This record gives sequence, C-alpha cells and structure tokens, in this order.
Amino acid sequence: MAKVKRISARVCGEFAEPNPAPSEQREIAALAYKFWLARGFHDGSPQEDWLRAQRAVCQTRLRA
Repeated sequence: MAKVKRISARVCGEFAEPNPAPSEQREIAALAYKFWLARGFHDGSPQEDWLRAQRAVCQTRLRA
C-alpha cells in the first residue's frame, strides 16, 4: 500500500496531495469505477484505474 501512495503522490507532479481529502477520494473512486465499468468488469488493474482516475481529477483541478 505504501508503494501506491508514493506513486500516486507523483502523478500530478508537485501539486499532488499524498492523502487527498475524503471528497476527492470519493471523486477518484467514482471515476475509477467508471473505468472498470467501461472495460466490462474485467481485465486491467484496480490500481491502474485508481491512478488513471487520480490523474484525471488532479488535472481537472489544476485547470480550474
């Protein structure tokens, strides 16, 4: 689990939060779930879905 936190902290560069707020965690989780749904509930990796969603959420917040 510690490895995931280290990787996710670097996803958006210096602006990444190593421990996102609960509301941001829910947003990331919902988007990761949508990625899993889009794959038809198989293949891929939950960790990759989470990191992809985290990047998307972070980039959206940086643009705002």
